[in-house]
Amino acid sequence: MKRVLLLGVLAALFAGQASAATYEMDRDTAALLRAITWSDPGFGNELYYIGYDPGVAPADWIWGPSPNYGADMEYAVGFYGHLNILGTADALASVNIGLNGAKALSGTYDSFVLPIANDDQQLWEYKLYVNTTGTDYESAGWTSLAGGTQASLALPLGAGVDFSTLEDIGFVVQFNKATTGGGTNSSDDFHTSVVPVPGAVLLGLLGLAAAGVKLRRIA
Repeated sequence: MKRVLLLGVLAALFAGQASAATYEMDRDTAALLRAITWSDPGFGNELYYIGYDPGVAPADWIWGPSPNYGADMEYAVGFYGHLNILGTADALASVNIGLNGAKALSGTYDSFVLPIANDDQQLWEYKLYVNTTGTDYESAGWTSLAGGTQASLALPLGAGVDFSTLEDIGFVVQFNKATTGGGTNSSDDFHTSVVPVPGAVLLGLLGLAAAGVKLRRIA
């Protein structure tokens, strides 16, 4: 009976995800993301590496002048770059990393979800964004992630956005002098990965199933 109940819970979970009209970016789409715009374009602001987990072998490399990720990659696709505050009066610098028409997406969605891991030692700040031919959407506030932590970011899209009108979709990485820079530094390297590794998701589901079997044996 408990096995049937567990299967029912899993089925309801997946059905709920499907009916929620949520777009969650997959690994292959994330691999097409590139640096689109910089708040402080100029010398020192650069994306060095885009690659697959674990980011240390030639086969992992997707794009960029660096041969490897330079950190332990928690999620499936990693982005390694540098943000530098060029203006002396500024306290922030950021880069939009997006799809920018590299792949046609379809469907109507009322939210965009992207799991993000900060694989760096410093705190970094993140946002999601969606640009369409009619309206631009952006997270209301920044999500701060300490080094070695992860979060699943969600961007509401109102009643629903037809992705045939999509111009760009992605995330923003921000250097904040007061937090990332400790109030003194004006630049640093970021190591950020997105989209959970499929094996990790499968292990989580197997763990849930194993817990259900254990409950059945106890009963």
